[in-house]
Amino acid sequence: MIYGLLIIAITWGISLSIINNYQSKHPKIDLNFLKNLIPYHLFLSFAYYLYAVFNPSDSQYYYKKILYNFRGPEWMDFYGTSTTFIEWIGYPFVKWFGFSYEAMMALFSFFGMLGFIYFYLFFKERIKFNHSFFGFDLVTLFFLLPNLHFWSGSFGKGSIIFFGIGLFFYGLNNIKGRWKILLLAGLLIYHIRPHIMFVMLISAIIGFTFSNKGVTTGMKIGVIIIAAGAFAFIYQDVLAMVGIEQGEEIASGLNLDHRAAELAKATSGIDISSYSLPLQVFTFLYRPLFFDAPGMLGLIVSFENVFLLAVTIMFFAKGGLKYLFTGDFTVKTAFLSFITVSIALAQISGNLGIAIRQKSQVMLLFLFIIVKMLDDKKMKAAYAVWKEKQRKARMKAQMEAMKVE
Repeated sequence: MIYGLLIIAITWGISLSIINNYQSKHPKIDLNFLKNLIPYHLFLSFAYYLYAVFNPSDSQYYYKKILYNFRGPEWMDFYGTSTTFIEWIGYPFVKWFGFSYEAMMALFSFFGMLGFIYFYLFFKERIKFNHSFFGFDLVTLFFLLPNLHFWSGSFGKGSIIFFGIGLFFYGLNNIKGRWKILLLAGLLIYHIRPHIMFVMLISAIIGFTFSNKGVTTGMKIGVIIIAAGAFAFIYQDVLAMVGIEQGEEIASGLNLDHRAAELAKATSGIDISSYSLPLQVFTFLYRPLFFDAPGMLGLIVSFENVFLLAVTIMFFAKGGLKYLFTGDFTVKTAFLSFITVSIALAQISGNLGIAIRQKSQVMLLFLFIIVKMLDDKKMKAAYAVWKEKQRKARMKAQMEAMKVE
């Protein structure tokens, strides 16, 4: 426990240093909010730690497999994608530096916090105005959603992939200047879930190809070339992850029903594997809703889901469906990544318990689209007001010129 507190102190200091460093580059960021987000994230990470103490948790198994040389005595014995990559990251800390289980939880909580920092920077670079929801700042509300912090604060895939996705979209804001960041983000996502990296590359290609706002022809060509090279690199791993061998029928390898049935055994909750696809996706994104909450955790998440459902209804009521076609490349890339990953994860989540955890990886992408639409509407209104003022100023100048004559 003392080792864990020491890691918390060190990573807290590193987080503050990163935030302070970005303030000069991003003067629009709310420095106090980001600083206060650190203890908030740590509090919910600690809540997950207590949950893991009294319930089965992957984090415990990751730690034990490293400790007892489950895959072999050497570090590279653990290298691979998916679960093995988490163990590979953890190996030097456990084996070389003697990290306790609590210290590893604190370290991965830090990775999750990095995800919030880069998602926040991504939001602030694209959002120009403040937007409120019942008197509360909307972006602030999005970044305080407990479920996002709870599942990104533990020793596991959630914290790393959340960090990777946040880093990826921050890099998309400036591909030329942040290609190294994009490369790191791509490697992280690929090693955790190759199929999600595959989906995000396709989404980026479509987003850039069918957008003209802020996208040059050279940028489009560059993205397509980079994505094509990445496809060639990860193709076999993507096939392996979904159980497809090259040359076989696709339908024979997916077997999503079997996967869902296996996951349904892993935790308590309502089985959703037999639902229709639209209902699976709705359940994945917006349930439980009080009446079907699986336990105390599900009851707490129900409050969050009511909020998410409310802002989603607001989004479509304000013309959200049309905006998905007219938004810029970040909107299209974020939406395609969000909806495609959600459909895939909804089919294999098995029950509400797993769905609650899985959706935290991509929910911020949809929330970005919502606030970006509101921002573009406000920008359009502000431009219309400015244009009208310019018209009146010209008319006034013409009138005064006529009087002089």
